[in-house]
Amino acid sequence: MSLESDGRTIAALFSDALNQFTALIRNEVRLAKAELANNVTSAAVGIGMLAGAGFISIAGFVLLLLALSTWLIDLGLSDPVAHLVAAIVGLAISGLVAWLGMKRLRPEELTPNRTIEQLQRDATAVREQVS
Repeated sequence: MSLESDGRTIAALFSDALNQFTALIRNEVRLAKAELANNVTSAAVGIGMLAGAGFISIAGFVLLLLALSTWLIDLGLSDPVAHLVAAIVGLAISGLVAWLGMKRLRPEELTPNRTIEQLQRDATAVREQVS
């Protein structure tokens, strides 16, 4: 389709292109908001997991570590050594759960990658149309 057969003026074509570009930007902003909301939800889940891990670990670890300590004492270890081993095991498990929760809070997990990719495609399309 050439300019002669279209019948529209340059100003009308420019106005249409500007309107389409504005609509495109509005849609991309909506997409970014939706993606960020999804990422915020994922971050909230990660924070909830950290809080839950901390809360549950208190009661569960106390009982498990007491049982481990008692078992180690029955095996012949002295009381202080048995308690120390049980504490080290408890800290290792707690650290693992905390690491899993923090993994969900990394910036890479919260970046709106789909929106960025779409904006790059849109910019390429606009450059091609202008050229």
